[in-house]
Amino acid sequence: MTFSATMLLLLGCARENSDLQNHTLEEIAIMIYNEVGNAEADSADRCDIIPIGVKPAGGPWAFLVFSTEYTDKERLEELVLRYNELDMERNQRDGRMSTADIATEPNVTLQNGRCVGDGHYAWNSQDVLDFNNIELD
Repeated sequence: MTFSATMLLLLGCARENSDLQNHTLEEIAIMIYNEVGNAEADSADRCDIIPIGVKPAGGPWAFLVFSTEYTDKERLEELVLRYNELDMERNQRDGRMSTADIATEPNVTLQNGRCVGDGHYAWNSQDVLDFNNIELD
């Protein structure tokens, strides 16, 4: 199954079972930020990633780095599915374009008690806000 087909299937499931339907993309991005926090962990095996965003050319924008120690993974997956749905809608509505490069999964390590990814395609929770031009007070 292709990424797009899988994404649409997952989005359909999220649409049926989610309490997030009345939230904006910006609100969902803030919820993701709050859920991931600083991605603190006691060991590297508690670090994980999830693809986030939908590039108009296909594939995710990046991979969100988080800690399974402090993040509710099921809730984060629900939030990211809704975020991806809203990102896809925004791309279509605004006629957005993207490069055709492929976001590759980053290596994730534990640095100073935080899960950190290497490279351009590794996003932390702040990157979700920055990508959407959201500033918190």
